[in-house]
Amino acid sequence: MDFGSIPFIVWFLPAFLLIYYVIPSDRSRKVVLILGSIGFYAVSYTVWIPHLLALTCLTLLAYQGVQRFGKPVLAAAVLLFVGILVWNKTSGQLMPGISFLVFTILALLFDCNRKQMTQTGVLQILSYLLFFPKMLSGPIARLEDMESKRVLLMGERNRRIRVGMEYGLVCFIIGLGYKVLLANSLSGLWYDIQTIGFDSISTPLAWMGILGYSMQLYFDFQGYSLMAIGIAKMLGYRLPNNFNSPYLSKSISEFYRRWHMTLGSWFRDYIYIPLGGSRKGRMRTVINLGIVWILTGLWHGFGWNFLLWGCFLFFWISVEKLWLRSILEQHPVLGHIYVCFLIPLSWVFFALPELQDIKWCFLRLFAPLVPQDGVNVLAVDYLKYGSMYGPFLLAGVCCIFPFVERWLKRHYRKWYGIVLLLVIFWFSIYQLSNGLNNPFLYFRF
Repeated sequence: MDFGSIPFIVWFLPAFLLIYYVIPSDRSRKVVLILGSIGFYAVSYTVWIPHLLALTCLTLLAYQGVQRFGKPVLAAAVLLFVGILVWNKTSGQLMPGISFLVFTILALLFDCNRKQMTQTGVLQILSYLLFFPKMLSGPIARLEDMESKRVLLMGERNRRIRVGMEYGLVCFIIGLGYKVLLANSLSGLWYDIQTIGFDSISTPLAWMGILGYSMQLYFDFQGYSLMAIGIAKMLGYRLPNNFNSPYLSKSISEFYRRWHMTLGSWFRDYIYIPLGGSRKGRMRTVINLGIVWILTGLWHGFGWNFLLWGCFLFFWISVEKLWLRSILEQHPVLGHIYVCFLIPLSWVFFALPELQDIKWCFLRLFAPLVPQDGVNVLAVDYLKYGSMYGPFLLAGVCCIFPFVERWLKRHYRKWYGIVLLLVIFWFSIYQLSNGLNNPFLYFRF
């Protein structure tokens, strides 16, 4: 069961909200939230429940230890939890949501050591760690942010609840549409290309494929993030935004300030800045960037493709830092073209675990520039797949920029906004009822 499934939408979420708001006290609601989150995880990942509970108990012990003894316990806890994450990544027994859970735990411990939070009780920590909207794929929220915002939301109780439910439902429906109507539909193109084989596709189809995958990944992850933010809003919490129109960026550096922002801020606050950031000269800046991007690649997985993905982005961000940034700032149109060219190329490394597939994909992308004797390619294959996936690609181009989403969020109380949201919701349910449900891509991290 996940956010984009009929059992969750029809049964789990309404029942959970009803029980949550029937309970009168805040303390009791935290208990409901903890138990409901464990139940949500258990429905799909029962075998991993002991591991989840063990990690939670270890976190409580580590938190108490850091409070009492400081850095020695923090260092030991970091080694322990990073070791658990590495074991999961390398053992072939990947616990769902482990990367997000471990980074949430580490953020809690780092902030505790820095004394950046008020006195925190056990129920508060448990409800933060196990908060089911963000458990499997983020966003990676800080405890203080969630709790301080929540205090504001609980004032003027009835109005706040109503506003939170309305806006949360809007975010959830938009995210559901992104996932079911766009990401799931575009996933068929990438699947078809992999079935054909990258050595047998034409150059236009190769470009069509990576552009489709770029949009598929965005709508998949932004869809999940919006649904998580919407559910949190319905419960009276606020989760941070994870995307800020990244494809409007004019540089790769800016793109990753707008893409998966909570992961980027985690690496910035807990790795990049403690290493010295950009304060110790150009060479040290480049070294720090290299460390961050290698770790970012490894956070996604221990395959060579993720390491190559991190190195590819590190190279271009370093080039921007050293000399390209001024050119891109002076010529914003060039910056947009540059981003829309390089980012889809970077996703080739991200999407393909086999180095042979990566090689052939790049050979087909740049076939006119590279002699390739003996390759059997159907030159007009892009016409067939363009007719099949063209409408979804066009819809993706329209929605990958923020204007449609912003319009819906501004007009969700107008009759025409309500009608459009209902159409998105019921058409998504129709698609799900036909079995067109693909798991979120980031669940594998």
